[in-house]
Amino acid sequence: MSEVLDFIYLRGEYASLFLIAGALAFAGGRVAALTRLPQSDVGDLFWNGGIVFVVAARVSYLTAESPASLLDPLVLIRLQGGLYPLVGVLAVIAIVAWRTRGERGLSEARLAWLAVAVTGLVITAWTYDVACLARDSCYGTGAPDPLGFAMSGLSDTRLATPLIEATLLLLVAGGLLSSKLSITQSLLVLGGVAALLRVALTAASVQGVEAIGLETMAFVVLGIVLLVVAVSARGATPERVETTEVREQFRLSRTDPAPQQQRREDSEDQVHDEGC
Repeated sequence: MSEVLDFIYLRGEYASLFLIAGALAFAGGRVAALTRLPQSDVGDLFWNGGIVFVVAARVSYLTAESPASLLDPLVLIRLQGGLYPLVGVLAVIAIVAWRTRGERGLSEARLAWLAVAVTGLVITAWTYDVACLARDSCYGTGAPDPLGFAMSGLSDTRLATPLIEATLLLLVAGGLLSSKLSITQSLLVLGGVAALLRVALTAASVQGVEAIGLETMAFVVLGIVLLVVAVSARGATPERVETTEVREQFRLSRTDPAPQQQRREDSEDQVHDEGC
């Protein structure tokens, strides 16, 4: 009974999860307006991507650290037990690859949907950072006053590393969205900067330099790749984003006489009715 009560107690990680879900729901329409993509599709990508991110990140962590725990549902869904964020990010990118499987190379549609997915990940990271206030875990590495702050439960002063990251992400996002770059390019650059910023602040996290490892290096590669992709997206503008299905429908509408014939018949029927 105590295990069940311990499970249903609203932990900080679940409070963060609810805040992230709310932030993505709020931002979905605005991201759709910016990228000129269907709001329902953007919302679906945010929703599906969020689920896949959590599942992939949690399962991969348990597989590597404690395989036996995969058989315990209460441990499996206890998010505060640990995640591998990089695996979650790669899983979200895989969703984009599957969604745009009909596209060739770095097409404008594929880049646009990748930008949407990256934006969702950045919003997730920013909200999680700000939600440190709900988790009571805004502390990073030790730092002297006035750089460090006295935090509850700690005798020394610490950097508020999550809030520093959130502030920098907000400044970068504002600068990019007000620049002359296309929306797709701006959002991809934001994702690359976010990945590299995470690496840059790793040493200032609560684990300090000991947290630098293989995953950190992978985030460096991810950030560089996103920046390179952003350069290749310099010609992609929201007005020109199309999917393969849209182009195919447009081609058929021009080559198939059936729709045009139907329109003529409808027009003739309407004239006949008016004459009667």
